[in-house]
Formats: sequence, C-alpha cells, structure tokens
Amino acid sequence: MKNLILMALALSLIISLSLDGYAGEIHKISIAEGQAREIIPDESPQPAAMRRAIPYVPGGIADSPGMIVGSTYYDYQTNGSTGHRIAKHDCGVHICWMKGVTDWAGTRLIYCNYIDPSGTPGWGEDGTPASSGTRDGYTNLDVDRATGNALIAYHDSPQTIVYVGVDAGCGLGLFTNHEVPNQYPGETDFLWPYIASDQGGHIHITDTEGESAGNIPKKIGHTYSADGGSSWQDFQIYDEYACFSTIVVASDVDDKVALVYPKPIDFNPSDPNQFNNDIAYIESTDGATWDYNSIVNITNYRWEDTLRAYADMAACYDYDGNLHIIWNTPYYNADSGTISADACLLWHWSEATGIDMIYDAWYASFPGAWNRSASKMSVSADEQGNLFALWTHFDDIDVSVGGYSNGELYLASSGDGGEIWSDPDNITNSPTEGCFPGDCDSDHWSTMAQKVDENIYITFIEDKDAGGIPQTEGSQTDNPVRYLSIPNPLWMEGVAGEDNGVPNHYYLSQNYPNPFNSSTNIKFNLDKAADVRLAIYNILGEKIAILVDGRIDAGEHTISWDASQFVSGIYFYKFFVNDHSEARRMVLLK
Repeated sequence: MKNLILMALALSLIISLSLDGYAGEIHKISIAEGQAREIIPDESPQPAAMRRAIPYVPGGIADSPGMIVGSTYYDYQTNGSTGHRIAKHDCGVHICWMKGVTDWAGTRLIYCNYIDPSGTPGWGEDGTPASSGTRDGYTNLDVDRATGNALIAYHDSPQTIVYVGVDAGCGLGLFTNHEVPNQYPGETDFLWPYIASDQGGHIHITDTEGESAGNIPKKIGHTYSADGGSSWQDFQIYDEYACFSTIVVASDVDDKVALVYPKPIDFNPSDPNQFNNDIAYIESTDGATWDYNSIVNITNYRWEDTLRAYADMAACYDYDGNLHIIWNTPYYNADSGTISADACLLWHWSEATGIDMIYDAWYASFPGAWNRSASKMSVSADEQGNLFALWTHFDDIDVSVGGYSNGELYLASSGDGGEIWSDPDNITNSPTEGCFPGDCDSDHWSTMAQKVDENIYITFIEDKDAGGIPQTEGSQTDNPVRYLSIPNPLWMEGVAGEDNGVPNHYYLSQNYPNPFNSSTNIKFNLDKAADVRLAIYNILGEKIAILVDGRIDAGEHTISWDASQFVSGIYFYKFFVNDHSEARRMVLLK
C-alpha cells in the first residue's frame, strides 16, 4: 500500500510541482527526438569545431575539491549506469578511467591509479596505463576480495574484444589481460562490460550487445570465471533492451551476486526505446548457480503511469546481505509519446523497505544526452547499516555559454535502511555559471566505492566544458580525474556503555546557524563527566581545528567555531566521547 501511495504522490508532483530557485519550464520532447539525441559515442561524428583541444590550466575560475589522479580528453565514462570505477580494500583505493590521450577521437586507453593507506597516489597526478590498445574504453573496476588486486573490465572497440585486466599485486599496475567471451551464436559482439568479484572468488561480467545502428534491440548477457580470468563459463543471454545499463554487484558478507537492469515494458523489438522500463534483477545465492528466468520486477509500472525507469541505476548489498537498488524516473507519457529531457525523481528500493523517494529533481536543466537532472548515481553501505547515495545534480542556473548544465555531486544518507533520506549535500560546490570552455567546472561521471567505512571514497571527472564531447556537446577539453575522500557523517566508533565511563546518554545538536557566515555554535549534552574531543574537518577529510580536547563535566555545553579564515564550502564536525564518535555536516557561506 505504501508504494501505491508514493506512486500516486509522484504522479501529482509531475503535474503540479515547481521547485523554488529554478525558473525554467521542464523540457518535454517526443520519444523520437530523445532517441535522436542519444547516439552511441563510438559512432559519433567529429565536428570541426570540436577538434581543437583545450589544455587544463590549474587555478582557473573554479577547481573542484579532491586530489588529481589523472586526466582525460574523453569526458564521457559511461552511457547509462555509472557502475564502479573505484574500489576500497584494506590495502588501498583503486581507481580507473577511460583516457583520451591527446584528444577524444584518437588514441584511447584505460588508465588507473592507486591510493596507498597513507593517502599517497602511487602514480602521481598522471596514473598509469592498464591497457595497450588504440581505442580501449568504457571501463569498470572491482578488486579481488582476498588480495585486493584490481580487476578492470573494458572493451577494445576496433577489435570488438572485451578484456579483464588482473593486477599482479595491490597497486602494482602490472596487468595480465584475459579475453572474456563476448560472442553468442547469431548475435553481434557484446562490448559494454560491468564487473564484480564475489566472496567465492568468481569474477562476473555482465555485458550488452554492441550493435549501434539506431536503437534496435540489444541483448544482454552474463558470464563468470572461477580461476582469475583464465577461463570463463559460456556466455548466457538473459534479456534485451535499448540501453547500455545492466550492472552486476556482489555481497561482501555472503556469496550473493545480482544482475540489475532496466527491463523494457511492453517491449516492441521493431520499435524499442530506452525510456520505457521497469527495474529488475536476477540473483544468485552462490555466484555459480543461475536461473536466468527468475527475474524479479521491483517496479511494475502501468500504462497510465507517467513515471518510467530510464537508463540509469545503481545497486549494492549491505552488510546484512540485503540488496539495495536506486534509479531515476523521468516523465513518460505512453499516450502522447512524450518524455522529459531533464526532470526526474530519484528512488530507492530494498525488499525490507519497498520503494521510497531519495530526491526530487523535478526541475529544468540542460544535462545533455543520456542524462537527466539527477544522473549517474551510486549507492553504498557501511558496516553500521547506513546507506549513501551519490549522483550528479544539474539545474538551469549553473549553465555554460555552450548551453549545458554544469554538474555538481550531491550526497544523501539514510540511517534506517533507506526509508528516510537526508537532504543532499553539494559535496563539490564549484559553480561556474556562464563559463567558457576551459573555465567550466562540471563535476560528472562520478562513482562511489562500494565499501564505505569511516570515509566515503569517490572519483569523478572535472569536465572543463559542460556536456559530453562524444555526443558532440560542448568543446574538447583536458579534464582532471579527481579522487575525493570525505568523512562518513554517520560513522560511529566504538560502543557506548557504563563500564568504560562513556555517558549512558549524550546528545550532539546540529550547529546553528547553518549555513553560517563566519562563526557558528555547536551544542552537546553529557549526563556524566567524560573525555571529549570536538574536531573540525574539511571536505578532503583533513583535520583543520580542534575545539575541545579534555575532560568535560556533565551538562549542556556550547562551543563556538570562528571560521573567518576559511573558504566557503562543506565542513564536518566530529564529536568523540572516549571510544565513541559522531559526525555532522555544516555549510560555510561567505
């Protein structure tokens, strides 16, 4: 019943909702126009105006937070679902990306970098090649659960081959490339891989047919290796659609693996489109036994619904082995054949909670092809049961001179399994309204590591001209690849109890005012005296101030922080009571 009520609410929102601060009308277009806009990048033309490459100049109008770990002239990283291009292991953090070496249309390689436990990048600001072809692209990454060695999937488009590169050690950058079966009798090659490694040592690849003539049906299939990529099971087809979006995720606590994808509604093979989908998954409990006919449809949209799943979704398992899926739903009118090219809603599902809304992105924007106002999402969980959703936010205010919205990365969290989500934080916060090519700061194509601990691990492209260059949007720029680690605001260290002197009851308030200009107050209450530390961290996770560090008496306490010497942005304050800690966000606006 709750899901039906939510759907009815969503339909009423579509008819009447307007969001304060965004002036424009949402853009409704025909399905045919939408299909014409969303072409396949490898087959895109190269207009003369896009051939001049604009180099990256540090310290421009705006730079995003995070460490530079590489660069690319190929701003695009995926068409549909972002998948994972970053993974956290005890031995370090692995990152991969698709690198246009000197321009977007020439040599294209897979690059990677490695962040060691001290936070130092193993390959500096450049990264190192993980492939050696001439047109390698569309990569995803996971790690071997036992060793932490990186596993990188990608395609070599001239040879129509899919590879999995297996690193020889954690962060070594010495990849052995194994060819993955990507052909099925009577079908074209499958060329758009996503990867996951499960607890049982299987490497899983789910892949989409590479046919690119129009939006004809594209079959999707799955294979796995039980010996590190040396041999593979026969490739199995399990459905078809008009996207490049099927993903695979594996659990960290048991042997479950799920294939998650946008399942077409009323599929017409002669006239498919990428906008009219449900969300579905197929699950294996051991990674080796699969029933590809056991498809679970979690949305079951109806003809009269004016919400449908698009070509964008993410999934993860929590630390109880429960599957979580998030996706966006633009406007879709089956009777009129119209869709929204921008406005959408962002949703979460788990078996325990059903469907709940994460974010209302029902407003105008100019996001470009294969994107909507909330796009390229990730979802992850920590060991304490908290969930985190990351996505690219576009609006109609922060727009480049080329007419495309500059992206910002938004992060929301849930401490109750996904029923209630926090208001999102803009974690990059680098607007460049009216920017020219080379001066823009469009943060996009982000991905969040599946593993979240006391920190959240993110990589993204800082696109220096908004829009996707393979889609002939914007100008060709050299774009930093950034790594961003931010404190987990819901992480709780240690366990409170009477025996260790930790108060049985304490309360940490949200700072006030918030947002604030130059100073703010932080209030906390203790029911007994305790050792307390209150520290301030920036968006990079660096400690920048300690406000309290010592024995504090029972009672209510208010501490002021003078931030006049710091720049505008998101900060965190972390409250420690003996072995227990809690963190909250605050926003400094000058």
